[in-house]
Amino acid sequence: MSEGVRGFMEKSRLIVAAVLGGVLVLFAMQNLARVELNVLFWSFEARRIVVIGFSFAIGFAIGWLVRGHRGGRPAR
Repeated sequence: MSEGVRGFMEKSRLIVAAVLGGVLVLFAMQNLARVELNVLFWSFEARRIVVIGFSFAIGFAIGWLVRGHRGGRPAR
């Protein structure tokens, strides 16, 4: 790959990362409201963005554990 193409790809990645970071900040700022959560016998309040992030983290962990259980082989 030539230096010009490589430089363009690096700049493109930085631009995409900056745009996605901006979207993430905008999303977080719009989801600061407090919501009530009920889990089994407990009830508590948390910010909506924290609930979304926690749900994402749990889903990521489950996916990681399932992939590890399969031995890292891609699905057929």
